[in-house]
Amino acid sequence: MLYDAGILEIQISLWYASNMNTRVLTQLTLVHVGVSITVVPVTSTLNRVMIADMQMPVTLVAVLVALPYLLSPLQIFLGNWSDRNPAADYHRTPWILLGGLLAATGSYFTVHVAYLLDHNFLMGLGAAVVVFCLWGAGINAASVSYLSLVTELADESGRSRAVSIMWTAMIASTIVTSLGLSRMLATPTTLSKETLATAFGVIWLVSVIFVLIGSYRIEPRASDRTDRPANSADDPMLVLRLLALNPQARRFFLYLMIVLISIHAQDVVLEPFGAKAMGMSVAATTRLTSIWGIGIFITLLAGILFIKRFGKKTGANFGAFVTAVAFASIISAGLLGQSNLFIGSVFLLGLGGGLMTVSNLSFMLDMTVPQAAGLYIGAWSVANFAGQAIGNVISGVLYDMFFWLTGNPLIGYSAVFSLEIVGLLLAVWLFRSISVEKFRRQAEVRLQTVLSLASD
Repeated sequence: MLYDAGILEIQISLWYASNMNTRVLTQLTLVHVGVSITVVPVTSTLNRVMIADMQMPVTLVAVLVALPYLLSPLQIFLGNWSDRNPAADYHRTPWILLGGLLAATGSYFTVHVAYLLDHNFLMGLGAAVVVFCLWGAGINAASVSYLSLVTELADESGRSRAVSIMWTAMIASTIVTSLGLSRMLATPTTLSKETLATAFGVIWLVSVIFVLIGSYRIEPRASDRTDRPANSADDPMLVLRLLALNPQARRFFLYLMIVLISIHAQDVVLEPFGAKAMGMSVAATTRLTSIWGIGIFITLLAGILFIKRFGKKTGANFGAFVTAVAFASIISAGLLGQSNLFIGSVFLLGLGGGLMTVSNLSFMLDMTVPQAAGLYIGAWSVANFAGQAIGNVISGVLYDMFFWLTGNPLIGYSAVFSLEIVGLLLAVWLFRSISVEKFRRQAEVRLQTVLSLASD
């Protein structure tokens, strides 16, 4: 959920969003934060406990963590269904509420099914699939609903500004949540299930409060509206046709996939690496998310100025090189056993990732045409979800394969980070051949063909 075009509008002056009043904007921000923080305990704490402490296969953990992305097609169907079918006289609010509560509750129960999985694999596996699916379904249901509501309640200018404020708050809340979890898990004795469950319970409580307050009377009743809501979810077959007929679009889709795989392959293994290679405690590895988040936050803000001066491609490529250096430095830190170098590398990882994000999002907005902006943004969203899911799964498979071959966990982690370095360098090479001008020329020629095929 970190890759959204709204980030590009982050400015200190953006306190109001056009025709959306302050109360509604605040509520939408609370919902976005409430849903987003459910990810933090799973991907910054539970992944480390399952892999490093419980010795579970990384592939299994990676697939479970990737479920929200694998379930992302739900957004298309739910968005279109809620357009036509209000529930309790509201189009979006019931799904915001249900999705947010599912996300919070699913996230809380992940810690319980992890311990069940550790004691009874078959029963635990079934329970884990159910709980992680509920968590992922909740995230998707809430996300498509509150983002659709932003689209409906604000005009074009206010929309991007509203999402910018929501994303700024989300990044800040991720940092705060990570630090809070770290403090709750800082125990001089061995971390117990009760301590972990209590910490996850606090996140559940905060998330539920935010979702309940945020969804209260946020939307006008369906019976009072004269317009019919419409969300931005598009026919996936149209997206495939656009990609098939536009070589530049295909190339950019592939580029985004490679970039996102290269960035997100570390999501599942970074904290376990800190545990295995550095001997860091659960509290210390949980704090890594805040260190990475601060780096992201800095370059999301400063990156706007960077790309204005040096250009979007330069920003994306420079960010890729910085991120590649960060991964190489993480490998070196593991070989040398230097925890300070590792922490500095994680911060550098955030700096490079933030610059890549703001540059690629800005370039992505150029890779559209007015007549089919929604379709192309839909295509880039598919690349986003697919890249994150594939990155998570590949990291698990790669680690488990190298660990099985060598019996050395450090080699397994280094293989994942090395793959990310290769992927980033490949992305830089591929980016050279992508041209906005060529894309638009091809899009103008092919668009009518695609639309006519859709109407047949």
